[in-house]
Amino acid sequence: MELPTHSICILMVICCSLRFSSCSDEGVLHPPDCNVTLQFSSEIFSLSRGNGNIHQRSMSPWRWRSTTVRHRIPSTLWEAECDSIFCSNPTSGQPKDYSLNSVPIYQNILVLNHVKGSHCYTASYHLVAVGCTCVWARSNQT
Repeated sequence: MELPTHSICILMVICCSLRFSSCSDEGVLHPPDCNVTLQFSSEIFSLSRGNGNIHQRSMSPWRWRSTTVRHRIPSTLWEAECDSIFCSNPTSGQPKDYSLNSVPIYQNILVLNHVKGSHCYTASYHLVAVGCTCVWARSNQT
């Protein structure tokens, strides 16, 4: 039985295609979940605007410091830095309250780090100060 020339050409194209695709992937490991698409909602950003200038109105005020890492999602993280080690007195014009300390509040933030040489990211947690609060100062007395 002889195959028609047209069929032979089709078989050759298929064989060459399979061989080429298998050669191009040699030595490259593809993570199984690397083809996941991320979509971010704009609602998250509008919710955070409702706090206004809470970082300045707090009895334990803080300022914001940003750090940017190019190959991370989100690329920029904002972290709180307490303005003082002591809390402000709620009565206007009074000195700071030295019995209360201003301390940062921490939260783990999920970030995605780019895997060099691929289109993939690995997930990890990054500890970030998200604000400051007042606590009783530690003392030697129990």
